[in-house]
Amino acid sequence: MNRALVALMLVVALLSISSASILVILSRAEPEACAFWRVLIAGLLLGASYPVARRSPRAGVGRWVALSVLSGAFLSAHFITWMRSLFMVPVAVSTTVVVTYPLISAIPDSLVFRERVTALQLASLATSLAGVALFTQPAVLGGYDIRGVTLAFTGSVFASMYFTLGKYVRRGLGLVEYTATAYLSAALVTLLFSALSGVNVASYPPTTYAFFIALAAVPMIGGHTVMNYLIKYLKVSVTTAIALGEPVGASILAYLVLGQSLTPQQVGAMAVTLSGLALLYTAELKGVKP
Repeated sequence: MNRALVALMLVVALLSISSASILVILSRAEPEACAFWRVLIAGLLLGASYPVARRSPRAGVGRWVALSVLSGAFLSAHFITWMRSLFMVPVAVSTTVVVTYPLISAIPDSLVFRERVTALQLASLATSLAGVALFTQPAVLGGYDIRGVTLAFTGSVFASMYFTLGKYVRRGLGLVEYTATAYLSAALVTLLFSALSGVNVASYPPTTYAFFIALAAVPMIGGHTVMNYLIKYLKVSVTTAIALGEPVGASILAYLVLGQSLTPQQVGAMAVTLSGLALLYTAELKGVKP
């Protein structure tokens, strides 16, 4: 792909996903409800465009659809765990921990796509994990709940599985076919989880539904769907390079909209975590062909 086009699409995705954490908190809804409506609305919108965007049937389409459903399950788990963390720790901490998924993706990438895990990737992963470990220390986390860090990191693991599987499925399915199936599957899994957890995802005022629609339109379609388009053509680690900027954008919005500030210790832990990602991307993005 053209490097300028890749850069433009990554910027669009970055600006889109940076708003997600703020919209979740402003909605004042349960994390499961935010996750459910975000993927349901996005899935329905993309599904409505299927007759126009669909591709010619390919052999083994049933297998690709089944894998899309599994990808949706990973997406559901990612959203539920990460969105819960947003109510336990500051937005900056949660987003910094959850965006380590590009580094974690190196492991499934090597197993699924036979991509060699380099010494640089291992060094980057170790650096970022050291930053995550710093967030678990009382001197850095302050009076916040350490479970928020654990949930955010768990969400990162599920995100890496979601994007890696998505890259594989995109070999056999078009963008709309894959994303509509994955998003609607994620909605079903989230609904089932909510029912088992006793969470009502429907009892909210109209203003809350406005935030649900915004979550679907901006970070889901403008962010995730753009990334799902790119993963067919680029390495997962390159596609998810925008993760490096998300904590910065989300932190600025959290300060301006929510009044959340950071301590020097938290800024230091963020710097360590994101430096691991920056180290990786400096090398990875050089491999994008013009």
